[in-house]
Amino acid sequence: MILHAESCGQGPVLLFIHGLGSDHLCWDLQVPELSNHFRLVRLDLPGSGPSPDPSGPCSCIEMAGDVAETMQHLGIPSAFVVGHSLGGGVAQCLAAQSPERVAGLVLVGTATSLEPRALEVLESWLAWMQEGLSREAFARGFLPWILSRRFFENRLAVAEATRLHVESPWPQSAQAFASQLAACHGMQTTELLSRIQVPALVLTGSEDLLTPPAQGRELAACLTRGRFVQMPDLAHACMGEGASLFNQLVRDFVWEVQPQD
Repeated sequence: MILHAESCGQGPVLLFIHGLGSDHLCWDLQVPELSNHFRLVRLDLPGSGPSPDPSGPCSCIEMAGDVAETMQHLGIPSAFVVGHSLGGGVAQCLAAQSPERVAGLVLVGTATSLEPRALEVLESWLAWMQEGLSREAFARGFLPWILSRRFFENRLAVAEATRLHVESPWPQSAQAFASQLAACHGMQTTELLSRIQVPALVLTGSEDLLTPPAQGRELAACLTRGRFVQMPDLAHACMGEGASLFNQLVRDFVWEVQPQD
């Protein structure tokens, strides 16, 4: 499947893969800073954004194949791949099965597999969607799981985050969410990690409830060239809430792996 992609900037390619229930817009706060140094390619997984809906349950391995096919279609031989949450599982699979496509990995708020509590939370989100919960009520239910305690001290920021969800131009259907959720249940990458030889930066917010820092640290330790960084006072959506620090860490990592001329 050829996936929808948004592209901007010039330079080494950073290819971004979002997580469950999200789309390429989750990387909006990366664009102003990183597009000054890199070509940013933001993909939409099957069932997200303008990409086609999947025909059935998804898997990380299958979606990694879609990413590789899309890179071929876009004429991108290799990229630094940035994957968040479920997208991090897809990125791991891509690096294992198509190593020539991946110059380096940035794995954000992700793990080798999801804990039972996290899966139960995600299942509750699906139930809300199937029951027809309003998008505003849905946002109020899921935002505390992905943003930090400090974030909720700013009521204007909370209102804006809620508005962005409510006014999404591509509201995801319950069926598409369920298809992606199947990939979360099936995400088991431990046996693939020995095949990943590229440098990998693993970033986890210190308050991440869905993929706690211990999981990020374990993932980095299992990677041949993995490095773990805990982002203080941030949660699962650290790339948005902590955009300035996140962008700096990504920029420095890429320049370390591929120095500027």
